Amino acid sequence: MRLSLFLTSLFLLLAHLGHGQTPAAPADTARRPQYTYVEKMPVFPGGRPGETSAEARGRFIRFVQDSLRPLPALVRDGVTGRVSFAFTVNAQGRTENIRLVETLRADADAEVLRNAHRLDNIQWQPGTQNGRPVSVVFTLPINFNRHLQPALADSLDGPAGRKGALPLQTWGTDHRIFPPDRGVVYGSCIQRLGFESGGLSQYVRLVNLSTGKAVTLEVKPPMRSRRQNAFCYALSPGRYALYHYQYSISKWYGAEMHEENLRKARPAAATAPLRETRYLFTVVPGQLYYVGTWDLKSENAPAFRNEKAVLDAQLVPLFKYLDFSKAVVAVPQ
Repeated sequence: MRLSLFLTSLFLLLAHLGHGQTPAAPADTARRPQYTYVEKMPVFPGGRPGETSAEARGRFIRFVQDSLRPLPALVRDGVTGRVSFAFTVNAQGRTENIRLVETLRADADAEVLRNAHRLDNIQWQPGTQNGRPVSVVFTLPINFNRHLQPALADSLDGPAGRKGALPLQTWGTDHRIFPPDRGVVYGSCIQRLGFESGGLSQYVRLVNLSTGKAVTLEVKPPMRSRRQNAFCYALSPGRYALYHYQYSISKWYGAEMHEENLRKARPAAATAPLRETRYLFTVVPGQLYYVGTWDLKSENAPAFRNEKAVLDAQLVPLFKYLDFSKAVVAVPQ
């Protein structure tokens, strides 16, 4: 089952254009006006200095998604649909008035509401309108969609696999010194959307099974709509499992955010080793690796191919300080 977030109020383009004059209509509007978008939207906590709005959105998405528990009964019963909840970030930056505004059935409703109440303890930077803090209302639909067979359970379904990470810095074409404590990986990714991405980035999240740490790779740069894009990164040594594919569909009102679990298609079972459920590759320090073409264009059907000769011919003129002839082929398997 894939859980996809459709963040309505949070990513409205109108907010970026400064059209912040439309209040919502709660019961207490006369006492305390509330807005669905304002000149400066509330900021989710935990960001770093200079963080982009896309990074802030990513942190919020991970916070909401990562603690949603699987609901095998929905898959068993063939139930799909959407549960929407709303909440308010008040002028003091506190979350209040969490409530369901669209229901599906009792178990899905209860899980969404349980997870939504994690926002009770969050201290936001409040939104402002005309320079003054105001209350802002958000509505988040969460889609429960059934795809293929129930996935095999593995260790990454627990807390160990739900760790977020900001995107790594790419390995630049001007880097001269190969890092002795890391390996460098390169490959290409065939993205899901093309022009529908609206120039937004796309990411693949990995888990280093040796350290338990998550790593996020930007596999489609912003403002680039072509289907296939190359990537190159320096990674800490370890055994890596591909975990999630994160992408956004551009809409007139903002962006529809999706996060897809990268799994192998297998019959259902109670538990299984990672080699049976995930795509894996290994990195050792001081080595260059070709990790293949990651074909993610088909939903829940990733494919990984060896097209090294084609990609090398494209990259050799750009990366003058990497010897692609010495790269080890490590296509995820």
